[in-house]
Amino acid sequence: MKLLAVLATVALLMLAGSSTVSAAPNSGTTALLGPAVSGSQVDVDVSITGAMPIVPYEYAVQNECYFNGKASGNPDSFQRDDIVFWFNVGGVAHATGTLYFHDIPAGSACKVFLIRNNTAVKGSTTIYTVGP
Repeated sequence: MKLLAVLATVALLMLAGSSTVSAAPNSGTTALLGPAVSGSQVDVDVSITGAMPIVPYEYAVQNECYFNGKASGNPDSFQRDDIVFWFNVGGVAHATGTLYFHDIPAGSACKVFLIRNNTAVKGSTTIYTVGP
C-alpha cells in the first residue's frame, strides 16, 4: 500500500513538472523609439509577454542590416546585445537598447528582433529602412 502511495506521488510530481515544461513560449515585440538615420543611433524598446519567467542574459536584441535594400539573405552588418535589466511596465517586461548606424549606408534594409537560445522570439521582428 505504501509503495502504491509513493508511486502515485511520483506520478503526480512528474505531471506537475511536465506541465511547466510544456508551457507556451513567450512572445515579444520591438519598436524603434526614433528614426533610423545613417551615421547615428536610435533606441529600441523591447518587450516580452508570456508565462515563462525572464532572467538576465536569457534574451538578446539583434539588429541585422542589408546594404542592398532587401531584408533577406546574409546580413552585411549585425549587432547583438544581451539584455541584462528588465523593467515591469504594466505587468509586461520591457528593456531598452541602442542600435548603432555609424557604418550603415542610407537605403539599407534592417530588421531588429529578440533572440532566445539562438532562435528568434515569435512576434518580435521589426523591419525598417535606414534614412539619410
